[in-house]
Amino acid sequence: MHGPVGISEKQPGMSEMAYQIANYSCFTWLNGSFIVDWLIHNIDVCCWVKNSWPISVQGHGGRQVRNEPDQLFDHYIAEYTFADGTRMLAQGRHMTDCWEFFGDIIHGSKGSAILGEGIPDPKIYKGFNPTEDSIIWQFREAKPNPYQVEHDLLFDAIRNDKPYNETERCAKSCLTAIMGRMAIESGKKVSWDDAFNSQIELAPGIENFSFNTAPPVVPDSNGKYPIAVPGKTRAF
Repeated sequence: MHGPVGISEKQPGMSEMAYQIANYSCFTWLNGSFIVDWLIHNIDVCCWVKNSWPISVQGHGGRQVRNEPDQLFDHYIAEYTFADGTRMLAQGRHMTDCWEFFGDIIHGSKGSAILGEGIPDPKIYKGFNPTEDSIIWQFREAKPNPYQVEHDLLFDAIRNDKPYNETERCAKSCLTAIMGRMAIESGKKVSWDDAFNSQIELAPGIENFSFNTAPPVVPDSNGKYPIAVPGKTRAF
């Protein structure tokens, strides 16, 4: 939840491909939509807490106030369902003068937790009201740079011949976010298998792209780019 995402003006002599790459957060074929671009980090953390991956998702979103000519929705929510029936709600909004929050709120059978709020400062609470007097655990050690930590772990594994490979987890986190986009843009319920087996390509022939290639989407006569329409856009 934060302010609007900007898009720069096309400069003289700039190709359409170069323009879209410079504004990658505004084009679905480049960023996979906002849920894949940014919200994926929160989705990854929540699936980490759950220690499993969702089996289906439904959601909705749209453009309520955004007038930029790009493809970006300005609000969205995805409701994921896990095999045991647990629900995960992932939502976002980027509009001016609205309440802002970036973090993860977890509810369990014995209490709750708030992980992050934009900084690595997790807290666990006894109950569901996150007050200072209800904190039962808090990370009080020095907060290391997470980017340095991941490199430390990787280099240690290389130097000491230890296994360290997060490729599968990264791929599954990405697929979880992608199926959320599929559900939001189409208005359909999407299963894990639906997303995994999808043959849709957002950028067919990408291996042959150059700055002079026509990108997968181009503006119409009014300078507007195509926008997903729930109920009409293909899900998978």
